[in-house]
Amino acid sequence: MMASGRWLSRWGVVLALALMLTSQAARAERVAVSALEGDKNNKLRAQVTGLLRKTRKVTVLPPAAWAMAAAKQKLRGPASVDPRAVARLAPKLKVDAVLTGSAGRTYSTFNARLLDETGREVWSGEFVLQRGLLPKYEAQKFTRAVLEAVKASNQPTSESPVAAQEAPKPSGPVVGATPSPQPAPVVEPPAPQPHAANQGEPEAMKPAPLMESAPPPAKGTASAPRAEATPPAPKPVLVPESKPEPVPAWEELDEESHTYLTEFEGSGGGFPEEGGSASAAGRMPPRVKVQLGAVVTWRRYCARPGVVASCSEYDALPPEQQTGDISDFTSNAPYVGLAAEAEVFPLAHWPTLVRGVGLTLGYQRSFARTTVQVSTPVGETPEREVYATDTAYGAMLAWRYFFDLGTQETPLWGHAGVRLGARGREFDVGERMETPLPVVHRFYPAVGLDVSVPLMRAVRIEGSGQFFFQPNPGQSLWGDPDGSLVAEVRDYGDSVSSLGWAAELGVAGDLWGPFGYSVRFRLESYKDRFTGQGSRRGWTDGGVAEESYSSILAGITAAW
Repeated sequence: MMASGRWLSRWGVVLALALMLTSQAARAERVAVSALEGDKNNKLRAQVTGLLRKTRKVTVLPPAAWAMAAAKQKLRGPASVDPRAVARLAPKLKVDAVLTGSAGRTYSTFNARLLDETGREVWSGEFVLQRGLLPKYEAQKFTRAVLEAVKASNQPTSESPVAAQEAPKPSGPVVGATPSPQPAPVVEPPAPQPHAANQGEPEAMKPAPLMESAPPPAKGTASAPRAEATPPAPKPVLVPESKPEPVPAWEELDEESHTYLTEFEGSGGGFPEEGGSASAAGRMPPRVKVQLGAVVTWRRYCARPGVVASCSEYDALPPEQQTGDISDFTSNAPYVGLAAEAEVFPLAHWPTLVRGVGLTLGYQRSFARTTVQVSTPVGETPEREVYATDTAYGAMLAWRYFFDLGTQETPLWGHAGVRLGARGREFDVGERMETPLPVVHRFYPAVGLDVSVPLMRAVRIEGSGQFFFQPNPGQSLWGDPDGSLVAEVRDYGDSVSSLGWAAELGVAGDLWGPFGYSVRFRLESYKDRFTGQGSRRGWTDGGVAEESYSSILAGITAAW
């Protein structure tokens, strides 16, 4: 039996030690990081969250947790870390401290503050920033200071002297406690003194509410002390519980609305966690954007034989030097059609520069009745009206650098980037005519720059420029099944070398939810230089051709 008792005693000590260690580990302090004032794109908040998590000494909630809880109460900015707001939100999120602060206007200093669960400031410090972030030596100092402050604010405190004075040890029996047995007196006790009129039993002898107490001894016994010898009981025990003060409506918090926030885990970056809320995703650049609308296009084309630099130079020559067939094409009425565009950036929510990789697609097709007239030295052909189609398409890889010129509550995303891909432009007619028409098919590689600068949510300036490599006529994405595209070069010479460019400028913005608008003007220009003998009269030494498209694109956009 003695050996068994010693065995149980040893295992009891081991079990108590394990329970004590487990309880201490389970009570790791929980810290929430609020939005930091002046922290653009939340870069500093992401760094601070990551630094604290790497220590593994505190549990840090994702940045979205505190912001979402405060947003439900319509609290943003400094109001989200108001002492009353912290005292109300911290217990719901089960955090022991809230880290907040602000970055200086020049992004050179970081003023950090730590609030406990009651909203009381327990620590503050100022740290140097470099490009809006803490350098390595400042990061170490900051992390060490915050951890010490969190531990100190959660250390159990001993009973204050004031509390000890409020509950002095009475010389008589304690109300609600069982009196210790005393020897019976030898002499007869004096008669109990009557109380003053209309005062009843002294308040010191009333039992405390909700407390077990022994029955009061009968008057006249030895254990019944005299009224004048009994010290008054502490007032807090006798004062009834006061009614709680009404909580302002803005502080009311649904008991179940934030229960899922207390178990958040994540990378701690300034981006939404996997499976985050829609509102958090709305603060990131859109992954997909589509546009559907109308397009109106005007086309101009001219071709001149000889060694000239442009059509205008040929037209300035004396009449006797203007030999050979020339072509002029001008659209009296614009081509009206439909246009569709799409931008896909699947990695737009990643916290690295890879998020700028994406794909842009575009297609437009316009129709119109066009007047055609071919001039020769003998004379001019009669004007004829034909149906013409203008088709443009393209697919380009893109990389963009996204930047936010707004606030955390109202982001204004802009971008600047480059594109590289292939484009095509085809102008064709629906009727065959005896006289050759200026029909052109082009398919070529292209590179470009594009930029978007937001001024406000409803106004964003957009522009782009592109350069085309060898946009020679007679080329099509669909090939040349009937051999008709060869004539686009052979009519004017043996070979051709072309250059082209495009410029675009417009305005766009958001209207409601994911929907917005876009209006842009686009100008495309091509110049073809032919060399050698052509099949048309007078084209013995090549010539020059110029083509331009002026378009207005307008439509509705949707982004997610």
